Amino acid sequence: MRALRGVAAAACALYASTMAAGLQAQTTAGACTVGGGFGVLGSQDACTKARDIFAFVMPQVGVALSGGNPVLGEGGTLGGWGKRALSLRVTAVDGHVPDNAVPIAIGGSAVSSNLGATRVPVPVPSVDAAIGVFAGVPAGLTNVGGVDVLLGATYLPSVDEQEFSVAPQSSSFAFSYGVRLGALQESSVVPGVSVSYMRRKLPTTTLGYVAGNDSITVSNLAATSNSLRLVVSKRVAIFGLAGGVGRDQIENTAGVSAVVNETVLGQPAQARVALSGLRNAVTRNTAFVNLSLGLRMARVVGEFGWAAAGKSDPTTNSFDGKLANGSYRYGSLGITVRF
Repeated sequence: MRALRGVAAAACALYASTMAAGLQAQTTAGACTVGGGFGVLGSQDACTKARDIFAFVMPQVGVALSGGNPVLGEGGTLGGWGKRALSLRVTAVDGHVPDNAVPIAIGGSAVSSNLGATRVPVPVPSVDAAIGVFAGVPAGLTNVGGVDVLLGATYLPSVDEQEFSVAPQSSSFAFSYGVRLGALQESSVVPGVSVSYMRRKLPTTTLGYVAGNDSITVSNLAATSNSLRLVVSKRVAIFGLAGGVGRDQIENTAGVSAVVNETVLGQPAQARVALSGLRNAVTRNTAFVNLSLGLRMARVVGEFGWAAAGKSDPTTNSFDGKLANGSYRYGSLGITVRF
């Protein structure tokens, strides 16, 4: 349940922040509109805090979605039609989410606050498959130019824990696809080397957060990752080693509505905040290693990766000294089967 709560906490903290108007180079959106008893008085601080939370948490979700190796433990192509590999795994970012209860100023300009940062895992389960299409051209002890089709599915569970809720709209699964081109097919003496492209998605989702009589709803939330990878692998007996580098382009879109109830001058007042057409895109580099242990067909694989810092967006608020869009460590654990 802690992992599910990590998903909910990270996701709600991230996408609740989409109340912010697009004030950063990588974010575009319509105006952050506020109605009700607060009028425009509460919009500037609310939108600034939301924007900063978005800039802080969103890259972590993108790293968990992208992962490292497109198929755990695999480096070169499979060797032709009819050969397949299937990988079941969970990828998690060593992440942080805001944890300080900071009041929102209802008048004047934005206020700089320390929103805090508590360490939580941000996990994304997935299944990935490679299907051999072309063995390539023989070249000595290896083949060159092999082609594999990559397929996959990302899973997002429904969560309903007190103030947090995560509800996939039509399905808890979103499908991924890509292609892998072999520079070298692995043999007894030659390592496997490949270049791949993978497009991953999270299921389109509705997120909810309720605190007392205040609520935030994030609708039509969609997250997409486009990943390029260069991977090298070699197996010796029951041991395997793979490593690679790559680049990820992450895009999120959503619409947000919120209701905030407060007392102003002794009278109850309600603010309604809405934002549609939000889009955020981030590009970052990554590197990873895979260690595997097993028999010829089935292997247990562990992955450790590092996502380099992207362009840091300046924030009005702070997060215990941690930067928005900083570098992150991530890991994966899974089983890969060839058949």
